[in-house]
This record gives sequence, C-alpha cells and structure tokens, in this order.
Amino acid sequence: MAKSSSGKRPCCICRKWFKPDVRQKGRQTTCGRSACKTEQHRRNCQKWNKKNGEYFKNNYLGKKLEKIEEESSKEFKSSIPPHEHPPPNCLAKPVLPYEILENEYGTRNMIVIQYVAWQILNQSYDSKTAFR
Repeated sequence: MAKSSSGKRPCCICRKWFKPDVRQKGRQTTCGRSACKTEQHRRNCQKWNKKNGEYFKNNYLGKKLEKIEEESSKEFKSSIPPHEHPPPNCLAKPVLPYEILENEYGTRNMIVIQYVAWQILNQSYDSKTAFR
C-alpha cells in the first residue's frame, strides 16, 4: 500500500484545504472540484500559449497558402476569372486593397503581404499597450 503524503494542503485556486490523492505523489495542486480544475487548465494553457506563441503563427501562414493553392487549381478548371472570386478570409479587416495586390503580385504573394502587414500592426499595437 502506498504511503500517504504529508497531509493537507491549500488548493492553488480556491485556497481551501484538501487532502491530496496519494496516487498523485505530491503533484496535485487543486482540490479536485471541477471549477478549480477548469481554472487550472485555463492558466496552464495561457502559460503554454505565451511561451509557444510562434507555434500557431508558423502553421497559420502555411495552411493559408495551401488553401489558396487548392482554390487556384480549382479556378483553372472553372471558367470564372480569378478576380471575381472573393478574397480569402483574414483575421482582421483588410488593410491593403485586395484587387491591386492580386493583380500586381498574384494571389499567393497577396496572402504573404497581408500576413506581414497584420503582424506589423499587431506588434505596433502590443508595443503601444505595453507602455500604458
């Protein structure tokens, strides 16, 4: 039989005292209520996202470019000209004119330019809020 842990400890969320499960071997930090577990999970996800923010940014651009390539291969098969298709969805309102970018640089480059502009705007917004 497993040796019991050192006794009661406070929950890191609600601060109520609880007796940890002996199978957790000192790793249990919440009392086990669903509200505390949910809050601990939210905090852990927030920490992970701060530490690994580049993970989703790198995947986002690649997936968006793949989607455009698939759509452009379908466009060649159809008789509808590419400029009549609506622009791809983006996270923010369009900052740059889609038609000019698409005509001058092509759809693929338009996506990259839009992504870079969006990143610049986010960086400038983050730097402005950091000094307040």
